[in-house]
Amino acid sequence: MVKRKTMVAHKSTVDLLSEDEWMARRNTYMQRLSDLRISIAFIDEAIEEYKELQKKQLQDEKWKSYMACDGQPNPNRPAEIRQFVYQLKFLEQESYNEDINWVLSVDERSILSHAPDRSDMTRRNLEKSRPNIGQLYDDNVQRVLETIGRVERVLRNDDELLRLPTFQVLELDKMPSELHSDIETFFDKLTYRVICAPEAYMT
Repeated sequence: MVKRKTMVAHKSTVDLLSEDEWMARRNTYMQRLSDLRISIAFIDEAIEEYKELQKKQLQDEKWKSYMACDGQPNPNRPAEIRQFVYQLKFLEQESYNEDINWVLSVDERSILSHAPDRSDMTRRNLEKSRPNIGQLYDDNVQRVLETIGRVERVLRNDDELLRLPTFQVLELDKMPSELHSDIETFFDKLTYRVICAPEAYMT
């Protein structure tokens, strides 16, 4: 005789939600969606304000540069920036002529002269008019840093970039690294000049 297997009813392991619980969860979910929309709206508004602030800052900077006539290049034009750096390097090269000239003029016996037109050519006196190459290089580096800052502000401004041709944007993107390299070159040259002419620049 075959025994029949008794079927055991398994209880469901999933608890069903009541209508009130379902409505409460739905309301919570809808509230979160509403909060999320409000947050996104705040973020979008902040982004727009930031863009407007960048635009105004760039316009103010252009106006100040125009009024100040500070000789800084247009941060939108890579060719003008490179020409500006070339001019700084040219002036720096011109200053080489003053490296040794004042040292060669030193004459410690000049104060012993009784000539009516005598000049004090002692080192102590001539050091007062010694070329300040440190100031020259400091000015050059500061002007290059200012240019880097202006270029980076242009690169962060999408509206400004959209007005420029693609090739110009690509060239502009290279400018910060090029200018940082120029700063390193200025420091290298300053170090070289001081080491090569210690009697002229070291006390």
